[in-house]
Amino acid sequence: MTMTLFEQHQLPCILESRLSKRYQTLIMEHMTVNSSNAPGVKSLRHHTQSWASTQATWRFYHNEDVTFPMLSGPMLGLARSGVKESQSRYVLMAHDWCHINFAKHHSKLDKTKMSHALDVGYELQASLLVDANTGAPIAPAGLNLLTSNGIYQCRSQELQPKQSHLDSLFDSIHWQEQLHLDKPLVHVVDREADSAKDLRRLGSVHWLTRTKKGSTFRHEGQFKTAEIISRTISPDLKGVISLRGKEGYLFVGETTVELHRKSEKLASAAPTCRFVMSLVTDDEGKELARWYLLSNVLDVDATEIATWYCHRWNIESWFKLLKSDGHQLEKWQQTTAESILKRLITASVATTLIFKLYSDSSDEANEFKGFLVKLSGSFN
Repeated sequence: MTMTLFEQHQLPCILESRLSKRYQTLIMEHMTVNSSNAPGVKSLRHHTQSWASTQATWRFYHNEDVTFPMLSGPMLGLARSGVKESQSRYVLMAHDWCHINFAKHHSKLDKTKMSHALDVGYELQASLLVDANTGAPIAPAGLNLLTSNGIYQCRSQELQPKQSHLDSLFDSIHWQEQLHLDKPLVHVVDREADSAKDLRRLGSVHWLTRTKKGSTFRHEGQFKTAEIISRTISPDLKGVISLRGKEGYLFVGETTVELHRKSEKLASAAPTCRFVMSLVTDDEGKELARWYLLSNVLDVDATEIATWYCHRWNIESWFKLLKSDGHQLEKWQQTTAESILKRLITASVATTLIFKLYSDSSDEANEFKGFLVKLSGSFN
């Protein structure tokens, strides 16, 4: 008897049998999309059955018995197994935001204005697990979609009230910590989390963020900007790294600062954290990137902290995969944010299975890779 997709990967799914079968078909279809057909995904059926398949997909995404948590079960199952298989002592949870522009989609009535009047659609906040040793993506472990009416979350079926970026992020972080994955998490956020007050809220949760050069901290008894603090550090060459697909030379140095802004009055002593200056140059010494990093992870080398931050770019690549290089997200024809998020969860499971397939060199995996290439229409 042929095993189903979920059985092959030992993934949990509490959808009733008929809906589970449809869900697995949709996941397979999202593993074969390309730029010309992504808005409607490539049906695995004969072309004469395509319309019936489209109708079945519409019914699935509008079925009240298909909830966000139910759809997220296989995604979180992949996250759990991926973390368990990782050889890293820590696993990174990269967080970021992405604007999904649907300005030309007049049927979507729950769009929200984002950066300007023409930038309307939905805002996606996503969390991607990344292997701390290799930088390889493991699986998404959190999806929030901001609309004009509120926030849809993969972990709850109910529409949530709007929140600030950091409040929404920290709610996600605390939920992810309660997943009790096999290894401790380090939550990696860009400069969005450059707030001493908010970082103190995280308590014992492990975090890594980038700070602005003008942000102040208490260092050696005085308040100084990050830029001035960095001048007291002599970074050492640590080796060659990959940054957004390009190689560069990594220089790293560190000191300790207190999470206390000059403008703040605190009733008690502020916690300390690591201040890591990271510099990347090309082979001619031209500066490619300079980061002032903060982290409360104490038992790893500063070079590892800097390398972890470099791994954060994986979530940007994942957004690119969703929007342009594979799934063509901004062309999707679903008319509500609820349906869009359901399809996003479906696509997330598909991309995670591709991640696993890419790293698997077994004969069975290579055979399936060839099948997907033929199915995509890339080659005759």
